[in-house]
Amino acid sequence: MRQRPFVAGMIIPTGIGASQGGFAGDATPYLNLLASVCDVLLTHPNVANAAVFQKLPANALYVEGYGLDQFLRGQWALRAAQHQRIGVVLDAGMPEDMRVLHINTINAVKSVYGVDIMGFILTDEPIHTGCEMTASGCSSGYLRNPDVLLNACQRLQAQGATAIALCMLLPELEEDEALLESTYRQGGGVDPIGGIEGILSHLVVAELGIPCANAPVFVWEKAKPVLDEVLDPRTAAEFIAPTFLPCVLTGLTQAPALRPIAQAQAGDLTLNDLSALVVPANALGGQPVLAALSQGVPVLAVESNQSVLSMTANLFEALPPARRQLLRSVHSYEEAAGVLQAMRLGLTLDKQPVTEFSSKTLSIRS
Repeated sequence: MRQRPFVAGMIIPTGIGASQGGFAGDATPYLNLLASVCDVLLTHPNVANAAVFQKLPANALYVEGYGLDQFLRGQWALRAAQHQRIGVVLDAGMPEDMRVLHINTINAVKSVYGVDIMGFILTDEPIHTGCEMTASGCSSGYLRNPDVLLNACQRLQAQGATAIALCMLLPELEEDEALLESTYRQGGGVDPIGGIEGILSHLVVAELGIPCANAPVFVWEKAKPVLDEVLDPRTAAEFIAPTFLPCVLTGLTQAPALRPIAQAQAGDLTLNDLSALVVPANALGGQPVLAALSQGVPVLAVESNQSVLSMTANLFEALPPARRQLLRSVHSYEEAAGVLQAMRLGLTLDKQPVTEFSSKTLSIRS
């Protein structure tokens, strides 16, 4: 009988144009499917966030990408929190009308969902973010005042915040990025703002060691709902309301506390508890997959989820056979759910005939 919880991770990297999970919460049905065959499913904001929508199953842990990397390196443990006390950082560079909109959003989420939001703080100066594209076609970005951002987060943490929601103003997109956004609206290409969102939250989690997620903010002309175009269903969530903050606030309520591995307590999740990792089949070169394989954790590579990357199983041909066998190709998330269920039940799906061992190869220890 299984004594330990069955824990799996679902990762879809940010800003790589994943056909499933590269848009606006479009991986949520798969998230809920995988969670249904796990005791605990680890995931991250890029998989779960959908602007004003979110449907996180109760057994999902919402772990920011840097925290997930540290967990998979064996450096951090995850401690399920009874609740998070969330502080919100508003970029001083956002226009007054968008500031009021986001304060009203904070109050609405607190009133409707009962989320423990301790308050908000304005940064002392505008943060000045920007979007960029890498040579591989992934989205990236930069911020000019990281110390200003961290100072605001540290002030909230000192006042008792255990998780941070960021509302950072994003600039007008350059011509090439605007073209990407137009393609993205119709269900193609890469989300041009995904990269900078990851950079912002990574910075806060790395420096403060508490959960964080970002809700991008635009000026009203770019934030107002799209009324003259029917969009791809996978992107529609981001263009029907002028704020992305609700999903961040509700997601952070299911974020675990992050603890250095030396401070792990009974009941905390560590890398030793992870049974499998589910990732897109051509996004296998990142830290999570490398860490999982090095620690003997099986990786399910979903072939139907394609992206702009070409980091496939071919990267691992030099690995010892025992490590290569940990990397298993599955066609879809539906198949991945079946494999996870079999693993959870201790069933083998190997149909090779049983062979006889030579008695000469066997030894019996007294």
